[in-house]
Amino acid sequence: VVPLFLSEIAPPKIRGALNILFQLLITVGILVANLVNYRTSSIHPWGWRISLGGAGVPAILLCIGSLFIAETPTSLIQRGHLDEGRATLKKIRGTSNVEAEFNEICRACKAANLVKQPFKKLANRNNRPPLVIAIAMQVFQQFTGINAIMFYAPVLFQTIGFGNDASLLSAVITGLVNVLCTIVSVLYVDKVGRKVLLLESVVQMLISQ
Repeated sequence: VVPLFLSEIAPPKIRGALNILFQLLITVGILVANLVNYRTSSIHPWGWRISLGGAGVPAILLCIGSLFIAETPTSLIQRGHLDEGRATLKKIRGTSNVEAEFNEICRACKAANLVKQPFKKLANRNNRPPLVIAIAMQVFQQFTGINAIMFYAPVLFQTIGFGNDASLLSAVITGLVNVLCTIVSVLYVDKVGRKVLLLESVVQMLISQ
């Protein structure tokens, strides 16, 4: 939901960077979790309880924060709440001069509502190339094994002979590299484009693997 939410409220000129900022904060969260695990591993015998219980803190904050988040203008307009959608758009843009963007959203929502049987249309020959690309990119991204590495890094490092502390420290280093690479994406996604970053990262993966 979050990338969709961000794309609907972000100004067009920073939409790409804002969506990757979401990914950056995920990687920062992973790094912080790895640091907490590394620190609590030396607290016996109940250090693991701190790691496990600590994960509840951001979950509670997220739950409370979600109660105060406004609906996106696009969602409101698509459901027929035009005045509320316009008011929300003015609020998030910080200006009353939003008619051009409001009308553009209205046109897009009207066009979307005219589409009948969207999944059937998605399977049409003309739509197959972007559909195949969208599916293939996600599937092959998982096939690289990065999620397994991020989730099970300490275990993986232990299997190749690292001690407990060393394996946890290696997971911290992996998380740090993850954060640094995402920062590069945030800084350059709207400057050099998505395709350049994709090709550059693919070359890096080919060389390292």
